[in-house]
Amino acid sequence: MAAANGLAGAPLTKLWLYVVLLGTVATTTMNWRHYMRLRVVPYIVRDWQVWRCATSLVSFSTYTELAVGMLVIYQLRVVERLFGTRRYAAFLFVVGVVGQALGVLAVWAMYMDRRTMGAAFVANLALSAAAGPYVLVFGALFQFYVAVPVQRPGGSGFMGIAWSDKWMVYFLAASMWPSSMFGAVLPSVAGVAAGCVYSANVGGLLFWRFPQWTAAVARKLVLPLLSSQTPTGSGARSTGLARAFEQLDRQQDYRQAQSLVLPPEETVAQLLSMFPDAGRERVVQALQTSGNDPNRAAVLILGS
Repeated sequence: MAAANGLAGAPLTKLWLYVVLLGTVATTTMNWRHYMRLRVVPYIVRDWQVWRCATSLVSFSTYTELAVGMLVIYQLRVVERLFGTRRYAAFLFVVGVVGQALGVLAVWAMYMDRRTMGAAFVANLALSAAAGPYVLVFGALFQFYVAVPVQRPGGSGFMGIAWSDKWMVYFLAASMWPSSMFGAVLPSVAGVAAGCVYSANVGGLLFWRFPQWTAAVARKLVLPLLSSQTPTGSGARSTGLARAFEQLDRQQDYRQAQSLVLPPEETVAQLLSMFPDAGRERVVQALQTSGNDPNRAAVLILGS
């Protein structure tokens, strides 16, 4: 599905893979797994250990989950290429915060109403949340479903059923659940919900980015560690890959500025003729989200 092979053009995905790999190995070796669990009761509600919302995202519970999870994260690199690294970093941060908050609030609400919901059910839900970046993975998976176009709509057929070229990613993501059973369901649903919140641009989240200075620091300190290229001379300030991403960031900032301007009326009319049921408001929103690019806007409308 991607034009480039491997992790080319996806340094943040490469960093993400390193983090979950080293995090899982470290927590397993050092017996730190109990610090990774996001148990709303008692850790969050009673002890106020809010930091667990962050630590639960850097490590899987088992090596089986790690292997499958890394495969899914690797496949989702196409979302980073589509968004651009700077926007993808902002997206993962937003999904992590919003998704973890939604999950905690949902369990807390059910815990407060546990007599109606069933004490055993709520206790199981509150105590069995699986460690791992399920919120981030399924939030990115939702964007993969919405924004990444299908290259082979018909795909391959089996027993009369047509499969798209994206079915393997969905299959791998679904196979993450059996190893964690009930504990992975809630963070996965929270991740999808956070992805929906992001796509709906609630509170302007769609256009939020980390400040430029953080991107510059990351390019200078982190990107050289992830790139296989090295400077060709002593006076080189950055690698060729870093310079490429500087250019991509400038293009992304230009597209973001474009999105604040109403799209051309002829472009709106063209998309309305193609998608008469979408409505003018949805077409304008899709054009603004895509930087007034009619091709990307059409993909967003089809995925909505």
